[in-house]
Amino acid sequence: MKRKLCVTQVVHNFPPVVGGIETYAYNLAKGLVDAGHLVRVYTSRTPGAPNQEVWQGIHIHRYRAVARPFSYPFMPGLFTALMRDDCDIIHAHINSPMTVDLTAMVSRLLNVPLAITYHADALLSDFVPKPASFHKWLGQIYWLARHFAAGVASRLIVTSPLYLETSEFLERYRGKTSVIPAVVDPFFLESLDKPLTVRKELGISSDSPFLLFVGRLVPYKGLRTLLRAFRLVHKRNPSTQLVLIGSGPEYPHLQRLSRELGVVDATRFLGKVSREFLRDVYSACDVFVLPSRSRSEAFGIVLLEAMARGKPVVATHVGGIPYVVNHGKTGFLVPPHDPVPLAKRISSLINDAELCSKIGKAAQERVMRKFTREPTTRQLESLYFEMIE
Repeated sequence: MKRKLCVTQVVHNFPPVVGGIETYAYNLAKGLVDAGHLVRVYTSRTPGAPNQEVWQGIHIHRYRAVARPFSYPFMPGLFTALMRDDCDIIHAHINSPMTVDLTAMVSRLLNVPLAITYHADALLSDFVPKPASFHKWLGQIYWLARHFAAGVASRLIVTSPLYLETSEFLERYRGKTSVIPAVVDPFFLESLDKPLTVRKELGISSDSPFLLFVGRLVPYKGLRTLLRAFRLVHKRNPSTQLVLIGSGPEYPHLQRLSRELGVVDATRFLGKVSREFLRDVYSACDVFVLPSRSRSEAFGIVLLEAMARGKPVVATHVGGIPYVVNHGKTGFLVPPHDPVPLAKRISSLINDAELCSKIGKAAQERVMRKFTREPTTRQLESLYFEMIE
């Protein structure tokens, strides 16, 4: 009989906050709970969420952030909480600056094994379009801090072998780095959906091609390229509609660009939506698009969610995306920054219903075969047990 572990996970944000790292952290915690382990999550406070709760078996503790540089919280109470904690394993995340470095410090002080998931080679320019010299200085400090945390960690985890092979940062840590892929929440595999109802709510007819993007509206997501590609698609097929779900600083720029390109009436910015609506809108779309432009896109969990609903995807050949999308079989990969090949691949799908269906089915099968929660949890358990032996 396997031993029951006590795992403390430290992450800058956690659901109900929506995002790739947040979704990854939730799936990690829920998988361990379902396998019989005790999981605590230390994270930042979220408006409307209690400071402490047990949710889906996960013990969540939320701490006040006194500052949020670059949207990452600095939580002084986290240090005291970790020093009082009694667990077998601490699991933290890069990129979660200040939380991961503080966690690494506590791990060293208490001699508790530390696992770190390395999410991306995030670049400051991906979040601040024109970094000032002060920002660049902070970026250098953060680079050194990441190396401190990675050096303290007993094991590092990446979500794709491609990222491990190509990351300059990870080069010196390859000997202690394991590949454990991100997974799809089983919620997105449930069969209940109502795509026609969603189309009606959005005012999109059943015969209009429907493109979907889900994610933060930040520069590295490549949404300006998507809008320029959409203009080309829309010229050929004026009934095509584009829906963008998510929020972020790019919103006003994207809205203005959609007007300048003449596609504002065919573009809908929905902001944040419920999980239920998100699942149904995946089912309602014809093609999912992720046009990210840099290595900050280390995996793309939204790709798994769309593929789980049987949808073909068009994404860029950056970061860990080529590991998720099997080009020509479960979707198409195109170069970043270039709207022409992006438009071409989108058009090839929306103009060929048989191809769309074939690729969507293969995409769903790939998710079921490689990216579900239980086998990944078993890999994580094995890693943890190795760390405490």
